[in-house]
Amino acid sequence: MYELTVNNVSKSFAKKVALNNVSLKVRKGSIFGLIGPNGAGKSTLTSILATLTLPNEGTVEISNLDVVSKVNKVRKKVGVTFQQTTVFSTGTAWENLWIAGKMYGMSTTKIMERGEHLLKEFDLFQASNDLVDTYSGGMKRKLDIAISLLHTPDILLLDEPTAGLDPESRTTLWQIVTKISQDEGTTIFVTTHYLEELNHLATEIALINNGKILDIGTPKELINKLAADQIEIHYRKLDLANIHKIEAYISNLKEIVRHEIKPTVLTIMTSHGQQILSELLKYLIQSNVEIKFSELKQATLNDVYLANFNEKEAEL
Repeated sequence: MYELTVNNVSKSFAKKVALNNVSLKVRKGSIFGLIGPNGAGKSTLTSILATLTLPNEGTVEISNLDVVSKVNKVRKKVGVTFQQTTVFSTGTAWENLWIAGKMYGMSTTKIMERGEHLLKEFDLFQASNDLVDTYSGGMKRKLDIAISLLHTPDILLLDEPTAGLDPESRTTLWQIVTKISQDEGTTIFVTTHYLEELNHLATEIALINNGKILDIGTPKELINKLAADQIEIHYRKLDLANIHKIEAYISNLKEIVRHEIKPTVLTIMTSHGQQILSELLKYLIQSNVEIKFSELKQATLNDVYLANFNEKEAEL
C-alpha cells in the first residue's frame, strides 16, 4: 500500500523548470529519502506535497487524497518540518504546541495528551515550560518535529531536518523519529545532505537533479548500481608472465567494473567488494603470489552522490 503517489508532476517558475515529469511512490510506514544537489527540485516537490504550491502538470495523492482538489483533508494527513525553524522563541514548548493544536482543530484534552507524549518522546518534558529562546538548536529542532507530529499525521515531510546540528544531536533525533515511525506507522519523506543518515535509515531513496528523477532504489541497490567498491592488493613484484595470468583471471569476473595491474599492486573497482577481494586473495595465494597487504574501501551513498551530481545552482 502506498501513502504517497506522485504521477508525472511538472512545475515551473517563470522560465525556470523546477520539476520535470516527476513520478515516485512511497510505501506506507516507510522512510523515503530524496537526494539531490541545490537546485535539483527537492524543496519544490516538498512544497507541493505540503500543499503550499500547486503543480503545473500531473497529480499527487496522499492517503489516496488528491492534494489539489482535497487540500483541506490532505493537510490533516500531513506534518511538515522545514529547513528553518518555525517555533515561537518567545513562547514555551507548551504554548507552541497549544497554538499548533488549535490550528489543527484539536481538542484541549487531545492537545494535552498528545503533547505530553511527544514532549517525553523528544526528551523535552522537563524544559516544556521554559522559553524556547533558551533552547539549544537540537532542542528547537526536536520541538519543530514534535509540533509536526502533534495531529498524528499519516506522513511526515522533513526538509533537511538535521541541517546545522552536531553529529550527536542528529543521531538522537533520528532515533526518536525512527521509533515514532515504527510505533505509529508514520511514513517519513525526508530530504537531506547528510547522506550517511539515509544509508542506515531509508527504505528507499530517489535521486533527483535538474527537476528529473534519475533513479530510485534501496541504499544498497543504488550503491551497487551507481558506485563501486575499491580494492587494492599489494604484493612483491611480479614478472610479466604472472601479470598476464592474473589479467586473464580477472577478465572472467563479471562483477569487476574496471581494473589496473601493476608489478606491485592490483587496483579494482567492483560492486561486490568483499566477495571479489576474498576470491582474488584466494587465487593469488594459490598462484604463489606473495601478498604484502590488501585494502577494501566500500562504496557509500556519498560516492553515489559525487558520481552523479554536480552542485551548481541555488535551491528552488
